[in-house]
Amino acid sequence: MSTSSASRHSVSTAASTAAWMAGMALGLPGAALAQGSAGTAPGSLPGATALPAVDVQGSAPANTLQRQAPVGRLQGTVQDTPQTINVVPREILEQQNVTTLEQALRNVPGITASIGEGNGGVNGDQFRIRGFAAQNDIYVDGLRDFGAYTRDAFTYEDVSVIKGPSGFALGTGSVGGGVAVNTRLPQLGNSYGMTATGGMGPFARGTLDINQQIGETSAIRLNLMGQYSSTVGRSDVDSRRFGIAPSIAFGLGTDTTFSLHYQHYQYNNTTDAGVPVVTPRGTTIGRPATEYGLPRGTWYGTDSDRDKVQLDMLTARLSHKANDWLTLSNDTRLSLIDRDFAYSIPSCDVTCIGNFRTRQPATATISGASAPYHQESWAIQNVAQATARFTTGAFRHELVAGIDVSYENVDRTGYGYLTSRGTASIFGGDSDLNLTRGAASNTRETGITTYAGFLNERLWLTPELSLIGGVRVSRFEVDHEAVTLATGVRNDINADHTVVDPRASIVWQPTPAQTFYATYSTSTTPPGALFTTQNSTVTNFQPSLDPERNTLWELGAKLGFFDNRLGLYGALYRIEKSNANGTDPVSGNIIQSSDEQRNQGVEIGITGQITPAWNIIANYTWMDSETRKSNTAANVGKRVQYVPENAAAVWTTYEINKGLPWNLTIGGGITWRDQVFLNAANTAEAPSNFSVDAMVSHRINDRLRVQVNGYNLGDALNYDAVFGSRVIPSAGRTVLFTVAAEF
Repeated sequence: MSTSSASRHSVSTAASTAAWMAGMALGLPGAALAQGSAGTAPGSLPGATALPAVDVQGSAPANTLQRQAPVGRLQGTVQDTPQTINVVPREILEQQNVTTLEQALRNVPGITASIGEGNGGVNGDQFRIRGFAAQNDIYVDGLRDFGAYTRDAFTYEDVSVIKGPSGFALGTGSVGGGVAVNTRLPQLGNSYGMTATGGMGPFARGTLDINQQIGETSAIRLNLMGQYSSTVGRSDVDSRRFGIAPSIAFGLGTDTTFSLHYQHYQYNNTTDAGVPVVTPRGTTIGRPATEYGLPRGTWYGTDSDRDKVQLDMLTARLSHKANDWLTLSNDTRLSLIDRDFAYSIPSCDVTCIGNFRTRQPATATISGASAPYHQESWAIQNVAQATARFTTGAFRHELVAGIDVSYENVDRTGYGYLTSRGTASIFGGDSDLNLTRGAASNTRETGITTYAGFLNERLWLTPELSLIGGVRVSRFEVDHEAVTLATGVRNDINADHTVVDPRASIVWQPTPAQTFYATYSTSTTPPGALFTTQNSTVTNFQPSLDPERNTLWELGAKLGFFDNRLGLYGALYRIEKSNANGTDPVSGNIIQSSDEQRNQGVEIGITGQITPAWNIIANYTWMDSETRKSNTAANVGKRVQYVPENAAAVWTTYEINKGLPWNLTIGGGITWRDQVFLNAANTAEAPSNFSVDAMVSHRINDRLRVQVNGYNLGDALNYDAVFGSRVIPSAGRTVLFTVAAEF
């Protein structure tokens, strides 16, 4: 892996608490054992199978199975980790000219995006992994990225998805898994890069990436981004973004490292609630109105419909290698997010769609749930961790122990409009309307405190066979207060829960390039855990209800070929979810139920180099989902909403005449997902998505490169984000041109 990745994953100095905890937990016998050679665990027995080596100076391996696991609680490489992990490396982010987290995740099958629900509670990045909500399960450099907002990719080194419940590694939630982003941090050596991109939309974007070594073991880095863009095929939908991310690191390449990373990011985007899902007379399944002839560009918003966000995030990471067998780390993050939000939610009843289809004047209802709000939130998290590698007699051990403490506070004020807008033409057309915001109508404040301890042991019974056992114990405390200002009515909710999430695996590695495993893992979502990112007007909420429980069973294999240049993986999995939370398809209210859901399936993939000039990353998943138990008897046996049966993503590139004047890199790929149902009753659906993308790049010299990207070249009517009663049509055919300079 690259030097930046090495600094990112280096183990760090711990607070005294972590050191004390490590000593208590380990009880190490005898003298410390010597550190093994690169790719070999410390204290390895004679003849032990070596773990794959990690290159800390050269470029990162094209085979992403050989890259470091994306969070520190998971030691070793992706190949060593007994769970499906998809990695989207920086090379692909640059080839595809990725600008947002959502775009990066299109390379990972089994992920769908959700539209913000009623009252704007969860607008922003709202992903579902294998059909299950993951809005609280986004991590940056191993720490939770708090809040619901649209994330830009200008600092990204790579993006990974850990599939399946992962309570030990990620904490609360993580039903379908979690998204883990690693950012560009300072490294030794100097590098300067910039890009300028323009094209259809219109689209204009510029980035700057400067790394400067300032001492023998210290460096600084600066990333800058500015963008203005409009979405091809969507009327009046635009985005204005700016970001700056300076960072500094000391002790690079030594036993003690400290890094400080700050990010300021702001945007002013048009909000887009999509087009309504309609059920014409004579049909039983609702579909997007665009499937019946409504123009894909139809937008129901006004000039008042904006999403204005300002984020400030500070991350500090200390690292220290205490001795040959013990490493300690302590990472802290402080986030502050200010948000002003308003949008217009359309719906179209039987009369509306009937008039539309018979070419009569038709009006769509604009939901009152689209009232604007202002929200201020802040959060802090600290994770202290100790990692020990040692032997006891004939056995080799790897032990990870730590504490994870966080607090998140969200203070939101809701408003009404002085003038009402109850309806609009089915064709939209009120974009010039500017509604006047009235006085505050309600306030909501939520505070969530989490205390957790985690412990994980990997024990090698033989050089090839190992057992993994781990547990996270979490104390979860939520305080929520909602006030209706006109009446003074208060709704106070307090919920405290202690939950235990175990994990266990058996791993057989007959060679460093072969991993076979069986895994059991769990996660828990306590009542109230989603208050900070979902609508806080909660239906049927009972603090005493049992937490939502999620269980993963997985059998898998990860194999390397051609000296680990190419990796193949495959897994059979089953996820069981009990006491599931639901969401009202119109209001967006959380509905707690005792539903039981199951998703089982197969995932296969290939990653790396077929030849030195031909790279590929391809993944396919088949999912069989079902509601096994429900208070609504008619829903039993139905597919789980937002879960397609099939999904695939492919991206491949080929280099022609690399290093010669007449060089060319050509690339292309597809993303595809099957039809998905939009509610638990399976009475509304979004059709399948299929998009073909392509790229051509030419390196003029060692410092200049030009690139052309084409997206959705077939101009297919796809849907980027879905919800129970509406969907957002994706961009039409788009072409962008980029000039990149590197020094």
